[in-house]
Amino acid sequence: MLINYLLKKILPLATLAVMPVFLSSCGMPAQQPRVTEFTSARNYAEALSCLKDSAGYGKNNRLLFLLDRGFVEHIGGKYEASIRTFEEAKNYLDELYTKSLTGIAGTWLTNDYSAPYRGEDFEAVLIHIFQAINYAKLNRYDEALVEARQVDTRLGAINSQFAEGQKNTYREDAFARFLMGIFYEAGNLGENVNDAFISYSKAAEIYKSDYLDNYGVELPRLLKQNLLTTADYMGLSEFSKIKEQYPQEEFFPLDLKRKQAEIYLIHYNGLSPRKAEASLAVPLADGHIVKLAFPRYKEIQYRTDTSQLVARSSDGRDMQVYTETGEDIGAIAVKNLENRRLRFLAKTSARASGRYLLEKNQEQSIQSKFGDVTAAWFRFFANIFNVMIEKADLRSWQTLPDEIRISRLLIEPGEYEFFAQTFCEDGKLLKEIKLGVVKVGAGDKKLFIVHTTT
Repeated sequence: MLINYLLKKILPLATLAVMPVFLSSCGMPAQQPRVTEFTSARNYAEALSCLKDSAGYGKNNRLLFLLDRGFVEHIGGKYEASIRTFEEAKNYLDELYTKSLTGIAGTWLTNDYSAPYRGEDFEAVLIHIFQAINYAKLNRYDEALVEARQVDTRLGAINSQFAEGQKNTYREDAFARFLMGIFYEAGNLGENVNDAFISYSKAAEIYKSDYLDNYGVELPRLLKQNLLTTADYMGLSEFSKIKEQYPQEEFFPLDLKRKQAEIYLIHYNGLSPRKAEASLAVPLADGHIVKLAFPRYKEIQYRTDTSQLVARSSDGRDMQVYTETGEDIGAIAVKNLENRRLRFLAKTSARASGRYLLEKNQEQSIQSKFGDVTAAWFRFFANIFNVMIEKADLRSWQTLPDEIRISRLLIEPGEYEFFAQTFCEDGKLLKEIKLGVVKVGAGDKKLFIVHTTT
């Protein structure tokens, strides 16, 4: 009878203890590292060949597949395709938030890999930011503004789940507001300038009151300049208030800007941090072991410290301006995860406690039927099972940059060759990337995108 029990009960439990190793390897998308490798080499065609379908990402990672594909299409210049993919990602994300909780319930018995990946808060927001830039690249500024406005809606929906005092630190996005101002200005209408001024003002407020303290990101000079330009158009009263805040900052009056071409560079720099597991195995007095596991972020080092936009005229003259950090994605990711640490600990502790109670009851039943030795073997395999099955969810949007940098040149109408140059911390030129030869006229607005990871 004892042998039969071992075969029917104990050995299957041992098998279950080995299964999480296999399950966790399937939990992380197998194809994702290859995609990141190709995008790091700026080989976007090969990266997209890995993203033809979601098979390499696994059944619970459809959102990650859509996020990676949408971003690779975005940086690869396939803006229409990227728009379609990000729309699909938004719709799928909405489905996950409204779907029955039955799928999530399974994570209380095994680990978070047993449920579909729902994305980090900032990842959901970045869908709208990249989508807005997609539309801007296609000169569809009204749709770009719709996407930028949806950032507030998304953040509001996320934080509405939590009681006051427990809400996330990441509640507003300054860079999205900054972009809204730029897109409003692109409309070249008086009422749009008013809206641009409001957007720039709100962005400046968030940078000063939130981004500086939480992420170490200062108010960009470019934002100050654009804010002064729109304030000057609004009238003496508004302009005086803003000029008093930034007395040393130069700016370009709106009528002067409209006689020149306005060229923006958005630089996606580095790779965002990767999740790693932090865990603690806790031995209890009765011989049982419970494990607590939660994710933490590990930074990925890269050499590029800054960059600049260069416009080279037909007579060989160079005009250049350095980029500034508009969005520190890595800092937001780390802060967002730290903000949720207590929630992670509460869930993993409850999960470990639930398993412990089930196993303790089963052990007592075995002990009464088969004795101390068999109960000890059960406890041994149960401990292995607990240590191996409790896994922190390490899934993330791995093609994301670490930061988004931005700069702007105002130049006379004419034909120019445009470049992006990257520099390491000591000022050494690392790379010069040709962006194209473009003829620009008065009032034209042009947006370039460059992507580097080293």
